[in-house]
Amino acid sequence: MPRMRCCFFFGLLSISCATAPPPKPPEKTEAPPAPAPRLEKMREPLEVLPLELFFSGVRGVAKSSESVTIRNTGDQSVAVSDLVIVGGQAATFKLSGLPALPALLRPSQSVTLSVGFAPPAEAEAGVHRARLRIVRSGEDDGPPCDMSALVTTGTDMAGEPPLQPILETLGYASDLGPAISEAKAGAEAMSGLFQHAKTGNVGLYVVARYSQDENSSYGIYSVEGKKLVTKPMGSIAKGHNQTLSPELEGEGQTSFDPGETPFGIFVKLPKRTLYSEGQRNSEAAQHAMHVYPLRSRGGARVPDSLLVVVDEDGDNDFQDYVFTLVNVKPAQ
Repeated sequence: MPRMRCCFFFGLLSISCATAPPPKPPEKTEAPPAPAPRLEKMREPLEVLPLELFFSGVRGVAKSSESVTIRNTGDQSVAVSDLVIVGGQAATFKLSGLPALPALLRPSQSVTLSVGFAPPAEAEAGVHRARLRIVRSGEDDGPPCDMSALVTTGTDMAGEPPLQPILETLGYASDLGPAISEAKAGAEAMSGLFQHAKTGNVGLYVVARYSQDENSSYGIYSVEGKKLVTKPMGSIAKGHNQTLSPELEGEGQTSFDPGETPFGIFVKLPKRTLYSEGQRNSEAAQHAMHVYPLRSRGGARVPDSLLVVVDEDGDNDFQDYVFTLVNVKPAQ
């Protein structure tokens, strides 16, 4: 029989046995917390094309329109309750060809409407902006279509807009800074020639013309030995001399592959030709073309893109021709 050990404690008998203590109950282990749910970004089911519209014209005279398509690219039907133009200059624009509203757009279904530009005679000259608002039933608005228009007072020289509102309307920065085509302290001016930034085609676009309605054309040239080799790219259609995005005669060309050869830009006028290399122009027209980095309205640099502005008559307005060049850099 095992030996017992006894003691008195505050008058009470306490007996303990010299045997092994009972095992402890197992500790409860808590289950690991469930992972936080992943927040997946929902893709916007509505697609709007184009995202931006640009117009230009004389107040009280101009009338033009562009088409906008709204397409359901999701896998669920989307209810559109209204389509309206909003913004400070909403009265400059009009909607037409609207579908019956409210409309239910099923997957892959689309609707097309027209946005018209018709500034009233009392409209203020300058940049007008508005936005097409897509109102969805019980949800946030759909993606917008932004609209910009340049309203002018006439088609003569006195009614021409300066370069700044032209660039603002097109969505580019209007604070250009020093031209990289001009010599400046501590830096060399570019040669007046360009080369592609990456292998492939270069884009050359005439985005504005505000000059006399005379025959003119433009293109690129290269220097082969002592020979100047020109390649016409387009000519402006008659009557499109006071506008943004002027139409071209016939089949104009907007892209080309220069290979590794540096190239320049020329504008051919009835009595003379202007070149991006100043030394090829007369003394009075040596600085007829200025070149700037192309920047968005917020000031961010547009990669591998340049802005080329032309003053054809020596009045320093530099909006007779406005070009953008894509996939280029100044030739070294």
